[in-house]
Amino acid sequence: MALNTYATLKTAIANWLNRTDLSDEIADDFIKLTEADFNAKLRIRQMEQIDTVTIDSETETVPTGLISVRSFYILLSSVKYPLEYITPHNLFEIRGGSRSGRPRSYTIEADNETEQFRFGPSPDTTYTGYLSYYKNFDPLVSTTNSSGENTSNYILTNHPGIYLYGSLYHASNFIGGIDPDQKQNWLQMYIAALERCENNDKQDSYGGAPVVQRTDVQTDLSFYRNR
Repeated sequence: MALNTYATLKTAIANWLNRTDLSDEIADDFIKLTEADFNAKLRIRQMEQIDTVTIDSETETVPTGLISVRSFYILLSSVKYPLEYITPHNLFEIRGGSRSGRPRSYTIEADNETEQFRFGPSPDTTYTGYLSYYKNFDPLVSTTNSSGENTSNYILTNHPGIYLYGSLYHASNFIGGIDPDQKQNWLQMYIAALERCENNDKQDSYGGAPVVQRTDVQTDLSFYRNR
C-alpha cells in the first residue's frame, strides 16, 4: 500500500498497531502529536517562507504558522532597513511615549492568544516589510479544498516514516500492554527518520561543501534518547 495520503497513513497506522478501534485517536491524537513534534524539531528549507507585511500601524498580525523569524526588513526607495528584534519590555522602554517614524525595532507579543508584531517607533506612514521565517507544515486533513486543507504535504510525500513511526510511538504511549522493546524500536525509527530528513536537507543545500554540524534536532532528540 502506498503511504502517500492522509487516508493511507491512517490505514497503515491501524495495520501496524493491529487495531480497528482507534480511528478517532489516530486522526485526532497520534498524527497531530507527531505534526506538533516534527514542526518543533525540524528547521529545513521546505519550512522557509517569505511574506510581505504591510506596516501601517503599531501592531500587525503575525502570519499563520510562524515558528521563528529568520530576517525582517523594510524596503524603502530600494534601500533595505533591517528591523531589530528586541524584547517586549525593551521595546516599550525605547519608544518613550508616542514618537512615530520609520520602525527600527519589533517584538512579538500575544493579545488574547493571538500573536502580533509590535513596532517601534510606530509607523508614521505605510511601509512594506519583507519577512523571512520558518513556518509549520500544513497539517494533514481528509480533503483538499479552497481553505488550503490537504491530504498530503512535503513530509508525508518525501519522509513518510516520520509520520508513521512518530504516530506509532505516540500510540504506544496511549495503548496499554505494548511491548517495551517494540515501543523503543518505533522511537528509534522515528528518530532516524527525522535525522535522515535533516541530513538530506543539508546535503541538498550545501552539496560537497564542508558544513558545520547543526545540533538543533540532535539536541531535541536527546530528550527521547534518555527516556
